[in-house]
Amino acid sequence: MSLENFVLQHNTDHSNSPIDVSMLEQAEKAVGVNFGEELTEYLLKYGYLGFEYVELFGMNSHQGLESDLVQQTLYMHKYFPATSALVAIENQGEGDYFMVDSEDAVYEYDTSLKQLRKTGQKVFEYIVQRFESAC
Repeated sequence: MSLENFVLQHNTDHSNSPIDVSMLEQAEKAVGVNFGEELTEYLLKYGYLGFEYVELFGMNSHQGLESDLVQQTLYMHKYFPATSALVAIENQGEGDYFMVDSEDAVYEYDTSLKQLRKTGQKVFEYIVQRFESAC
């Protein structure tokens, strides 16, 4: 199922005040990572998404660069330099972060083990899989 279809068919949360391209560019500059096509579409279209107990990082026009996606990414870059080319999209708890590169590939970073693992998924596929696991 595509992300758009999942959102249309389920009661997902999303931002009521999405960002614009200018704010997206400011966020890219702030975190030092160019956002891929899927991450860009996710942020411009939804801002953030949540479903059941899964809540992904995102941005909204009210918080701007204080949004969790930017702040969590900066935190990861500061304390875990191996993530400096990635953008944080989810903290699943216990130091288990999921992050995205500029080609929309999703990685898992375990902060306790300081290990980075490529999941083999792109952003939209990862989001749908996470939401489907919450059904």
